[in-house]
Amino acid sequence: MLPESIQFEGRSGTTGGARGTGALLIAATLLEVAVMAHHPSVKTPDLAQAIDQLRNTADLAAWVHGVLIALMLVGFYALTEFSLQRGLHRPFVRAGLIGYAVGVFAMIGAASISGFVTPHVAVLAPRAGETDLRVTGQLLTLCALLNRTMASLGAVAMSAGIAAWSLDLLRGPWLGRVVGLIGILIGSLPAAALISGLLHLNVHGMMLVIVLQAAWTVGVGVLLILERRKAPPGVAER
Repeated sequence: MLPESIQFEGRSGTTGGARGTGALLIAATLLEVAVMAHHPSVKTPDLAQAIDQLRNTADLAAWVHGVLIALMLVGFYALTEFSLQRGLHRPFVRAGLIGYAVGVFAMIGAASISGFVTPHVAVLAPRAGETDLRVTGQLLTLCALLNRTMASLGAVAMSAGIAAWSLDLLRGPWLGRVVGLIGILIGSLPAAALISGLLHLNVHGMMLVIVLQAAWTVGVGVLLILERRKAPPGVAER
């Protein structure tokens, strides 16, 4: 038996459109987790070996991060549709959309540095000389700092957006309230862990954040798929 009807008070539209948006959101979310599992990483503290590993995985890094950027944009599109369906007149919906948008663009910056800039610094680096090695190491350190800063900003902003949307979901039917409660936890705990320094956004830390956020976005996708709209006055409901 299906849960009670999930009704949105915002923009008018079709149930089929909401279901399509929900399916798109779920697909993009699950694919993002799958692609993130193939994220290359440096497995040595030795600088020369690390540069070689970055050179060898440059193509893979570009593909992984390029696909991740595309999937983030698809997910953001679906969540924008979700916001329009909820109604941008609601303060928490507007706050959620703004926070998540800031997070997505910060994450695109982090992914661009990690997937394109850092590997190509290694590819273009001279292969001999202690001074050249030291300079390359300094450039890679700068790339790592920029990547970590953008990723941290992105994770915190996206978490804030999820928390704001989730506060709005608490006003709905029971299934929406469940997704809202999950979203408040997912939105607050990783952000607090990042700010306090308990969580570091290396490959494993980023994977944890993506998986936690995926639980919420899949829940929103389910809400959209289960949505049923009331027919306008004078029109028979199908």
